[in-house]
Amino acid sequence: MDVDDEGMDPIEAEMRRVMGFARFRSTKNTKVPGNDKLYGVRKEKKTKYRQYMNRPGGFNRPLSPG
Repeated sequence: MDVDDEGMDPIEAEMRRVMGFARFRSTKNTKVPGNDKLYGVRKEKKTKYRQYMNRPGGFNRPLSPG
């Protein structure tokens, strides 16, 4: 679908064309150039549990680091 240029001044129409807003289309199921290097990997971090009850020194004391 093209953007209609009726009712716009020629400067605004030229600016839209230069900036790439001349056409609006979907990129669903299409390969976008330059998008092949932008990705992320989601790695699940293993949870480290720390004992805070039934430990030497009692219950109401700060947790040891690590």
